[in-house]
Amino acid sequence: MKSKVSLALVVMLGLTAISAVFNVALSRSNRTSPDGQNPPHAVDIDGKPIPDSSTTQPSKPFILSKDSKDPKYVELKPEAAFDHSKHNTDVKHTLDGKTPTACVYCHHTEQPMPVAAWPYLKQSERNEVLTAAQLETSKQAVNSCRHCHFQIEEGSPKAVKYPRGTQPAEAAGVTVLTNQYSYHIKCVTCHQTAISRDATLKAPVGCADCHVKK
Repeated sequence: MKSKVSLALVVMLGLTAISAVFNVALSRSNRTSPDGQNPPHAVDIDGKPIPDSSTTQPSKPFILSKDSKDPKYVELKPEAAFDHSKHNTDVKHTLDGKTPTACVYCHHTEQPMPVAAWPYLKQSERNEVLTAAQLETSKQAVNSCRHCHFQIEEGSPKAVKYPRGTQPAEAAGVTVLTNQYSYHIKCVTCHQTAISRDATLKAPVGCADCHVKK
């Protein structure tokens, strides 16, 4: 009798475990976003998902914090949403204060390799350096940040790893640069450089400059 009860208990526990695994898998599959990505990509100010790659620049600013999935960063203020067109034309807030921010400052794999300034970059996406004119001529899609840099979230398919002793990993004190780390390093580094050149500039560098709790 005891053996039958034990067998029944084992069977029940096994079925419970199988059910739990199935429910977790189902839950993860249901998290897929409108653009087919899991986790979802950033969205623009109208809530439209930013595609993994595109041959055209986003027509509207997009909200990077929608892509981080880290509660400590909360939401970005509407006026702090990243605007491609502004960064392509504004020279006042750039690294040197003379030329617009180059596409490859953020899209750093969209150029031939190797790159002397970034020896840790290994994968090249283009035979020529990406510019607005090159994009128009080549019609070769530009990858989004999330193409390589993924969220810190269980189930994320991959994240970029940098060898020790290289930048920008040590700037963040990490060896795995997810999308949120890459956003912060690129944005804040550029803004700090601009402010060190011109103290009157108002480029955001602190958490409260961009993030606000609702």
